[in-house]
Amino acid sequence: MAALLIISQKNLGIAMFVGALILGVFTIPESLPLTMLSYLIDPSTILLAIIVGLIPLIGGTLNETGQIDKLISNMRIGKKPFLMLSPALIGLLPMPGGALLSAPIVEKAGKLTVIDALNRTETLEMPIERVVITFNVEEYLAVGREESLRKVVGWSKYYWEGRRPTVWETYLERFPWIDDIPDVGYPWKGTFSAEKVMDCEPDVVIMCPSQYEQATEDVERLEKAGIPVIIVDFYEPFNIKAHAESTLLLGELLGERERARELISFYVSQVSEIFERLEEVEKTYPKPKVLLLGKEWTTYGKYHYRGEMIERAGGINIAADVLEQSGEIDPEYVLKANPDVIIFIGKLGWNVDLGYGVEKERAEEMLAEQIQRPGWEELNATKNNRVHAIHIYFVHGHIYDYVALQYFVKWFYPDAFTDINPEEAWKEFHERFLPVEYSGTWAVSL
Repeated sequence: MAALLIISQKNLGIAMFVGALILGVFTIPESLPLTMLSYLIDPSTILLAIIVGLIPLIGGTLNETGQIDKLISNMRIGKKPFLMLSPALIGLLPMPGGALLSAPIVEKAGKLTVIDALNRTETLEMPIERVVITFNVEEYLAVGREESLRKVVGWSKYYWEGRRPTVWETYLERFPWIDDIPDVGYPWKGTFSAEKVMDCEPDVVIMCPSQYEQATEDVERLEKAGIPVIIVDFYEPFNIKAHAESTLLLGELLGERERARELISFYVSQVSEIFERLEEVEKTYPKPKVLLLGKEWTTYGKYHYRGEMIERAGGINIAADVLEQSGEIDPEYVLKANPDVIIFIGKLGWNVDLGYGVEKERAEEMLAEQIQRPGWEELNATKNNRVHAIHIYFVHGHIYDYVALQYFVKWFYPDAFTDINPEEAWKEFHERFLPVEYSGTWAVSL
């Protein structure tokens, strides 16, 4: 019969099954049913069945909790050896249990498809061992922990060394070898180079949306070369959903999903209560008029994310009526608008020295110097000592923008948020998520 099925070009699998069935029927020993029953009720058989049944449950649990990602990311071998060894070692477990457990690990170690912050779909080889990053290094470290810094094979050095001098010195003191990480250029200055990135042979490039817009041609060249570019976005101020999505994305890339969830939970705890309380506070207190100043007379308009930060924290941005994005504000307009609160953005060498290692007294002296401008002695903000300075870190596309939110609501509604302590919240972020210790001065007031 099986031969006839084969000759008649029927399905080979059906032919083999029918042939085996016929052969079994005519050759089955009389003792076979009893033998099968004895094996089925044998304790070792039952135990084996239980073990095999539990193994896929264990594999599923490891997968859902992110432990498979952590296992893969912590392996200190290359992708190809990992793909060969993991099924071989885990396959020593009772079959087919070993195969059931090794399959998701091999899958994780093989490919990962993600959708980034710009809704771009990218497929990456896993695990990721070599990273080029141009922004949001702190979020990368907060999720990937200290060891993820060793995976960075190229970055935009100017991001820290040029724009965050106290941050650079602090990390350099802790990790002297980072000075040798190759510089791939800075997208916002037009120096980002696809060639330099390719020389680093990364598994992935991580950047933010505005950098992507500045380097589209280089990104296209990288992707044609088979190097995926992933966009993360922390610029939407105090946006839990957007921050969570980019944090989870980093968790997927780095095999740290549980750590990413921990960071998101922390962020939510820092902002959600503020907004709940703010709804009631705004019903009780008048909204203050606010001026946020960058360098010299630069401020931020209606559609700039820094202008949105003021509005979302319960203030009225006086620049919203004259600017859409960033730009210089007329000093005469400031006198006419008469802001109730003035905030300077500071960092070392910019308005007010702030950051790691900066003494509070020096920052306060520099802030006092900033208000020595014609006519400012008559402003509500200066007369009522409601002039402040905050580090640029907190108003520049980071997950710790919650620090700015907490300072802003305290400065806008001082009687309503006396219990909020943003400095302690920033210290806690260091203790839980950053590889360097807290130090210095990050905000001051007159």
